[in-house]
Amino acid sequence: MCADTIIQNGNIYTMNDSNPQVHELAIKDGKIVSVGEKAKDWQGENTKVIDAGGRTILPGIIESHAHPIIYAADLLLLDLRPEAAPTIDDILIKVKERSQEIPKGEWIIGHGWDEGRLKDKRFPTLKELTEVAPDHPVILQRQCKHNAVVNKKALEASNLPENPKDPDGGRFLRDKETGEFNGYAQENAAKMFHIPEPAPEQLKEAFKESQKQFLKWGITTAHDMAVNVEQMKVYQELYNDQILDMKIRLWIWGITQTGFQGYEEEMFSLGLQSGFGDDRLNIQGMKYMLDGGVGGRSAAFSDSFEGESDNHGVLYMNQEKINHHVRRSIENGLRVSIHAIGDLAIEQAVTAIENAGDQDLIRSMRNRIEHCCLPSDNHLERIADNNIVAGSSIGFIYSLGESYLLNLGKERTSKAFPQASFKNYGIVAPGNSDMPICNGNPFLGMYAAITRKTVGGQACGEEEKISAEDALKAYTRDAAYSGFDENLIGSLEVGKHADLIVINEDPLEIEKEDIKDLEVELTMVEGQVKYEKIRNKEHHTILG
Repeated sequence: MCADTIIQNGNIYTMNDSNPQVHELAIKDGKIVSVGEKAKDWQGENTKVIDAGGRTILPGIIESHAHPIIYAADLLLLDLRPEAAPTIDDILIKVKERSQEIPKGEWIIGHGWDEGRLKDKRFPTLKELTEVAPDHPVILQRQCKHNAVVNKKALEASNLPENPKDPDGGRFLRDKETGEFNGYAQENAAKMFHIPEPAPEQLKEAFKESQKQFLKWGITTAHDMAVNVEQMKVYQELYNDQILDMKIRLWIWGITQTGFQGYEEEMFSLGLQSGFGDDRLNIQGMKYMLDGGVGGRSAAFSDSFEGESDNHGVLYMNQEKINHHVRRSIENGLRVSIHAIGDLAIEQAVTAIENAGDQDLIRSMRNRIEHCCLPSDNHLERIADNNIVAGSSIGFIYSLGESYLLNLGKERTSKAFPQASFKNYGIVAPGNSDMPICNGNPFLGMYAAITRKTVGGQACGEEEKISAEDALKAYTRDAAYSGFDENLIGSLEVGKHADLIVINEDPLEIEKEDIKDLEVELTMVEGQVKYEKIRNKEHHTILG
C-alpha cells in the first residue's frame, strides 16, 4: 500500500510529546499513516512527494472561539475597523458615500470601530450620523459587537422615540448637559434596532470568501460560538454542496437575550446531543451569556471601571436562572459554554456548572467558560476541580489591550487571560481571537501569550507569559481537547487527519517579537491542499 502524499525535508513539530519533532510524514486517504523516517517506505509510483525545504510544519490551527458566519456577514457591511477608518471624519465620509449609493430608506450598517483606537478617542454621535445620512437609518456596530451608535432615522425605523428608555440589561447613553440620547446604545439597547438580516444565499457567498482568509491564516477547524437555526441551515447547505473546506464546530445560542433568539427548547425536544454530526460539521453544545465586554464597559466586575465608580458592568441573569439553564442543558446531554469576562460573571458560571449534576458527569463533559478574563484563585481551583475548559481570549491582550488598560487599569489588565496561571492549575486553556471581534490571525494571539504586549507595545503582566511551545499547544492540542477532537486533530500522529500548515519561520527559534509576523505558506485539510502562498516567479508555491 502506498501513500498519496509524502512530505519530506521538513521541520515538523508534531505536538506529540512522545515524538515531538520529525522530518517526514506520509498521508493516505486524508489521514497520517507514518511519522518520521519510515514515511519514505510508503512511497509508490503515484505518490506525490513534497520537499518542504526545511520549512516548519505544524498541525492545523484550531480556532476555539470565533464567529465565522458573522465574519462572513461582516464582509457585506461597511468596514469601519481602525485600519480602514482611523478617524471620526473617515467614518462619516464612508457613511455619506454609502448613503449616495443606495436608495433612501435603506439601512446603512457598519462595523468595527473602536473609540480607544480612533485618533479622536470618542465615538461618532447621533447628531453627526444624522447630518451625513438624514434619509437613511444608520447603525454602526462597535468592534465588540455589544454596542453601537445610531442616527435619528434608525430610531424612527425601529419605532423608538428620540429619547428611548433603557431596557433591562442595556443603556442608551445620554448627553451629560442635555440629558438627551447621544446615539450610543449599549448591550440590550443596541439590539432594539430592526436591522435586516442578510439572505442565506448572500451568507453562503460571503462565507466562501471568509473561508479563504481562515485557511490563509492556517485555521483548519473553527468553533462557531453562537449560531442560530438559520445559520445552521447555511452551514448544512455549505456541507451538502461540498464547499465546507474547514471543520466547523457549532455552539447553539441557548436563550433569547441581547437581541438573539434562543433555541434550547428546540434542541431539547429534538433530542440532539453534543457530538451530533460528523468529523467535518458537528454540534458541540449550548452557548449562554452572562455579561458584556470591557471596551463597552459592560463586563461584570466586583471593582468598578476606571473613572466610573458607579459602573460595575452588567449581569444578564441571576444565579438561579443560569443554574436552571445549565442544569437542563447537561441533563439533556448538551455541554455548555458560558460567556463570562468579569469576575462576577465567572463566579456565576463556575457555580452553575459545579451544581449542575454529579461531579464525575460534570468533569467528563468538559464544559467551558468563554473568555474567562479575570478569574480569582478560588475560581481557578474550582475550574480545575470540575475540569472546566477556560476559553481564554488571549488574543485580546494584543488587539484590545489598549482598551483594557484604559477601562480596567494596569493592575487588572496584567492579570487578564492568565495563561501561566491556567497552566499551573492544570486547566486546559485554548487560545482564541473571538474574531471578528479581534484580528483572527492566530500568531497575534500566540505573540500575546508569549510577550503579553498590546498592539501599541505596552507590556501587561509578564508573570503570565508562557513559552512559545505552550502557545502553539494552546492553538492545536489544547484546542482539540476542548472540542473532544484529540483523537482526530491537534497533533500530527498516525491515524489522525492530515490537517497541517507550513509556515515561513520556526516559531521556537525566531525572536519573540517576530512571532506576530509569521506567515502560512501552505494549508492542508485531510491531505488536500486548500491554500498555497505564491512565492516568486521561479517557484510559485512550496509545491513548485
